[in-house]
Amino acid sequence: MYRKYFQFIALALLTVTLILPSIACQQGGSGADLGATLTRAYNNVREWFIMQGAKDRIENIRKGDAAITIVDDSGTPVRDARVYFEQQSHDFLFGSNLSPLGEPSNGPNGIDQDWANAYTALFNYGTLPFYWDVYEPKPGQTAEQALRAMADWARKRDIVSKGSPLISADAVPAWAPPAVNDMQASQEKRVKDITGGFCGLVDYWDVVNEPTLGPRANTSVGNWMNSRTSAVVCSDALSWARSACPKANLVINDFRTDQDFRDILEGILRQHGSYDAIGIETDMLRGNWPFYQVWDICERFKDLNVPIHFTEVTILSGSPRTDLGTGGKQSGSWPSTPEGELAQADYAEKFYTMLFSNPSVQAITWWNFSDKGAAQGAPSGLLRADMSKKPAYDRLLKLIRDDWWSRGNAYTGNSGTANFRGFFGQYKLIIEKDNKRVESGIYITRGLDNKLKIQLTGYTQLPPTPLYQLIWPYVLAVVVIAIIVLIVRWIDKMQRRI
Repeated sequence: MYRKYFQFIALALLTVTLILPSIACQQGGSGADLGATLTRAYNNVREWFIMQGAKDRIENIRKGDAAITIVDDSGTPVRDARVYFEQQSHDFLFGSNLSPLGEPSNGPNGIDQDWANAYTALFNYGTLPFYWDVYEPKPGQTAEQALRAMADWARKRDIVSKGSPLISADAVPAWAPPAVNDMQASQEKRVKDITGGFCGLVDYWDVVNEPTLGPRANTSVGNWMNSRTSAVVCSDALSWARSACPKANLVINDFRTDQDFRDILEGILRQHGSYDAIGIETDMLRGNWPFYQVWDICERFKDLNVPIHFTEVTILSGSPRTDLGTGGKQSGSWPSTPEGELAQADYAEKFYTMLFSNPSVQAITWWNFSDKGAAQGAPSGLLRADMSKKPAYDRLLKLIRDDWWSRGNAYTGNSGTANFRGFFGQYKLIIEKDNKRVESGIYITRGLDNKLKIQLTGYTQLPPTPLYQLIWPYVLAVVVIAIIVLIVRWIDKMQRRI
C-alpha cells in the first residue's frame, strides 16, 4: 500500500518537474530555480526507493540455497543430524589498496600490525601497485620481488589481489622509448612479462587505466595511445594479457562515467577485444556523489554484460575541498573531524548497501585504508593516521562480517537432507549426531544447485520405527477410554433402573 503511494508521489513530482518550469518561464517567474528544486525533490524520492528496496535485492541476488545430505557408512540417510554452517569468505570483493605493504624495508611482514589486523578482519580483496615508473625506474630493474612478496602476503591471508595498472599514460619512466613503434613493443613486453610472471598469484588486472585521459597526456605513452586510439590500445593490451595468463580477470578502469568511457568500451568490443569487468573510479574529494547518480552509473553500463568494479572509492571524514589544483593537488593540512567522521560513516554505510544490492556490481575498493600516506593528504581512510579506527570502519565491519555473513544450524529430515540459505562464498560445515562428528565445506555459488552429500563415518542409522509400534500406545489408550466410558454408562443405566 505504502509503496504504491510513494510511487504515485514520485510520478507526480516528475510530471511537475517537467511542466511547471516552462509555465513559470512563460509567466516571467524563476522557472530554472523551481525546476531545480523539483528535480532535487524527485531525486530524493528516487533515492528513498533505491534504499528501501536494498534489503530485498540483497536477499535475492547475493544469496543461494544449499542442500546438505548426510548418510551413514552404508549410504542410508541420517535423520535429525545437526548441520552447523559458518561462512568463511565472501564471493563479493571488498577491498582497499595494499601499497603500504611495500613501505617497510624488511618487506610486507614489517607492516604496522594494527593496520594489517584491521585490514584482514574487514577485507578479502586488495590492489597492488604496478605503476611503470615505480615498478621499473631503470630498464630491466624491476620491483618484481617486492610485488611478489606483497601478493604472497595477501594470498596467505585469503585476500584476492589485483595489479594496477599495466598501462597508464601518467605513470611513465624517464627512460621510456619516445617512438610509437618502440612503445608498442615495450608495452607488449611489459604486459606479457607481468601478467605471465604473476599468473596464479595475482587474480585481477587493471589492464589500461583511464583510457579516456591517455591520448591527451603529454607523455610517450599518451602519444602512443593518441596515434593508435584508446580502443585499439585497450584491445591489444587485453589480448596480450589474455595470452600470457588466460585465467586472469581483466579490467578497463576510468574516472569518467559518461558516454566517452562507454564509447571506448564499445570500441574495444568492435575490435574483438574482451574485458571481464568495468572499473569506475569513485573519487569524491570534492563532495559525496548523490546516491541516485551512483545508481544511474550502474544502469548506464549494465547492458555491456560484465561486472562493475567501483575502484578508488574516496569518502572523506573531513570537509570537501574545492581548491584542488591541477592534478588534484591541494595545499595545507586536511584534517579529519569528529562530525566529518560521523558523516563519512553514514554515507559509507548507505553507499556500500546500495552497491551490494545492485546485481551489476562485483567489487568495491576503498581508497586509502588509512589517513597515513593517503592520496592528496586527504582524510579518506577508514583508519586514522595513528591506526585507530574511525566510525566508518566499524559500520562496514558490521555490514560485511555480520549483516552480510551467514551462520547457523540446520537439521536433516527423513531424507537426510538439511537446507539453508546463505551469502555466496565458502562455508565450513560441522555435522553432529549422537556424539559422532565430521567437518566439511561447501562453496555456495550463483547459478548452481549447491548440493553436497557427506558421510557421517562411524554412525549407523537405525531403521525407522514401524508404524504399529508408534501408534499402538495411542490405540490402546483410546480403547481403554472407550471401555471406561461404556462401564460408566452401564453403571448409570443400572442405577436408574433401581
